[in-house]
Amino acid sequence: MSNMDIGTPRFFCDLISYQLSRGKGQNGNFDVLDTHAGNSFVGIKSGGGTEMDLFDMKPLNLVTFDTSASEQKQADHVMITIDTGHTTLLNGFIAILNHNLNSCQGKVRIGSSDDENDIIDGDNMSGSDALVITEVVNADTVSTSGVRCFEPATDGSSIITFPENNDRYFGIQFEGTDGEADIAQGAGDFDGSTDLTVGCVLIGEVYTMPVSPDQAIQRSIVYDNVKVRESIGGQRYSNMTSHGRQVSTTSKSPFSTTTSNQQVFGGRIVYDLAFSFLNSTDLMPDEYDTYNPTDDSFVEDVWNKVGPHLPFIFSIDKDSEGDNAESEHIFARFAQNELNMTQVMHKIWSMNLRIEEEF
Repeated sequence: MSNMDIGTPRFFCDLISYQLSRGKGQNGNFDVLDTHAGNSFVGIKSGGGTEMDLFDMKPLNLVTFDTSASEQKQADHVMITIDTGHTTLLNGFIAILNHNLNSCQGKVRIGSSDDENDIIDGDNMSGSDALVITEVVNADTVSTSGVRCFEPATDGSSIITFPENNDRYFGIQFEGTDGEADIAQGAGDFDGSTDLTVGCVLIGEVYTMPVSPDQAIQRSIVYDNVKVRESIGGQRYSNMTSHGRQVSTTSKSPFSTTTSNQQVFGGRIVYDLAFSFLNSTDLMPDEYDTYNPTDDSFVEDVWNKVGPHLPFIFSIDKDSEGDNAESEHIFARFAQNELNMTQVMHKIWSMNLRIEEEF
C-alpha cells in the first residue's frame, strides 16, 4: 500500500524467543547441524557467531556460515532445526531477518513433521509435510511442488506464511542456487566467494486484528537518540548516538532495502493505535487459567507472547504482501507495560497500543 496507509494490522510473534524467555534451553531445541559432508550439511564458520545469535532478536548481529570454503561446502546445505516441544502449538510464519541470500546465491527450503528424522534425513526433508508457502516480504520465487522453497530477489529480510499446523519439528534449510535447473531441486551451489549470513530467525503464529484501528491514529517519526544542548551563550549543539536504521552492502536493519546510510530514512517509527469495538472473544482467552493453543485472542496470541519484553514483526496492513511490502512492516516492541482494557458495552471492549520500531 502506497504512502504507508494503515489498514488492518497484524502481528508476527516469535515462538522461539518466547520459549527461551520462559526457561527453555536453546541447545537441543533450536540448533544448527554441524558440518557433515556425508549428510551434505555445512555449519557455522569458525568465528562466525553461535547458534544462539540466530535467536537473540538482534538482527544486526550476524551469523556467518562456511558455505564458500570449498566446492564441497558450496554444494552442501545449512540446516536449522526447531523443536517446539509440542504437537498442539500452531505455527504459520517464518521470517529470516538480515540475510544475504541474493549475494550468496541461496534459497530456503521449509519442512515440518512430528518425526524429527524427517527433518534431518539429509535428503532435503523429503519425508516432511509439504508446506504451501505464500510470500509476504521478499520471497519472490516460490516452488509449487514437493518440500517447498522460496528464493528472495534481494538481500535483506524475508517473511513467508503457510497454513497453520501443529507439527512439533520444523526444518529451515538454506541451499545454493547456482547451476540449478529449477527452484524445487536441491542441486544448486552457493557462491564461491560470499558466505551465507543470517541475522535472526523467527517462527510462530500470525495474529490479524479483527478490526481496523480507530481513525484517530497517530504515527510519529522520533529521533530519540539525539540530545540537543545549549551553551551559556545561547548556541545549540547536538549529539546523535544513532540515526535509526543501519544499512551497508553486507548488513541491513529489518525491512530496509537500500545499501547506503545516506539513503535510509532516519528516526524511529512509532504508532499509537486505539481499538474501540473489540468483542471479548477477540480480546481474552476463553479461560484465563487454561492455555488453549487453538484459541485466537489478542492477549493469548500477542500480549502474552511478548508484552514489552520481546520484539516482534508488526504490519500496518494485512493485505501488504509482495513487491515493496517492506514499507508496511517494522521490527517492533510494545512501548507500554500495561494493557488497559475498557468495557464500553456488554462484551465489547476498547484498548490502546503504542508500538515502537526496534533497531
